[in-house]
Amino acid sequence: FDTKIIFESLSAAFSRSSIKRENRIQQSNIKQSLLSALCLPFPLPNMFLWLVLAVLAHLLSITNGFAPQPSTLFNPSTRIRPSSLSDTSTTSTLNALPDYATGDIEAARGFFYIWFFGGSGGVGVALRQFPQQYANFKKLSAMSDDGPTLGGPTVGISPFCLYPRDLSKADIDKVLRNKLTVEEMVKKGPKPNYLSEKGYLCYPSFLDANKGCNPLTVRAIFDALSTGDNVSPDVAQVKLDKIKQDMSDDRSVFKSELLKTKFVGFSSIAFLLFLLGPIVGATCLESLAAGWFPEWPGNGYLPWSLLFGPGFWTIPNYWV
Repeated sequence: FDTKIIFESLSAAFSRSSIKRENRIQQSNIKQSLLSALCLPFPLPNMFLWLVLAVLAHLLSITNGFAPQPSTLFNPSTRIRPSSLSDTSTTSTLNALPDYATGDIEAARGFFYIWFFGGSGGVGVALRQFPQQYANFKKLSAMSDDGPTLGGPTVGISPFCLYPRDLSKADIDKVLRNKLTVEEMVKKGPKPNYLSEKGYLCYPSFLDANKGCNPLTVRAIFDALSTGDNVSPDVAQVKLDKIKQDMSDDRSVFKSELLKTKFVGFSSIAFLLFLLGPIVGATCLESLAAGWFPEWPGNGYLPWSLLFGPGFWTIPNYWV
């Protein structure tokens, strides 16, 4: 055997393994940086956190970032030549419509009907959220001056919770000194809806279990347990015990849980609006243009072309 050939083969194999190892180290550093970037002043829900981590892990596992493939380093035919740098680059436009509907008017119209009527249900859900959130805010404002209250120092809840005023530590402690378990609250309290009849803790039951306490404080503690008016008894008991075990002067655990549930509630509405706007809205608009006015000059840069040249008022001239 030729020892020179064997030595070159071993050297090449060692170099390739070193590059793969460097790529793995680079990906590990990227993962750590992304996880650090996700840090928030309060813990995220476990399900949401694991969903984000799973998506990031999947993206990192299928990409090498800016690292070149090992095979390109040792293959002279794949190296960049100066002549290739002068080639004219081309760009492609990303379309919301599939290929079969791009040049077919009837297919584009069918695509529009599917997305328009399918997305209208989501629009109805989103539109109902605004009056509901406004009604909730009015209810909180109405409870601002309701008594009784023990007064004294406040805990300093975040203004992002959108409460009309801060909460007294004495009022919070009075609610947390309640000896009833969540199961007992469900059993003894009213059951105004289906979930409460199935054993869920509802706000009226929690309010009934804390008679004589400040109403706004009772609402805030329940909001720290749930994003709505019903919550699983197991989840409620775990969170309530966690809040009761906190002996800090400002009740930091309670404030963190309250801000977290508010963040989850607001972010779910924002995510729904994102789906209805850039995704559903853009798809409906593009399919509408491809199905009814495919020759309109402004189809290439919707939606801005509706206002800034050629303008939506010119669409009738191209209507099919």
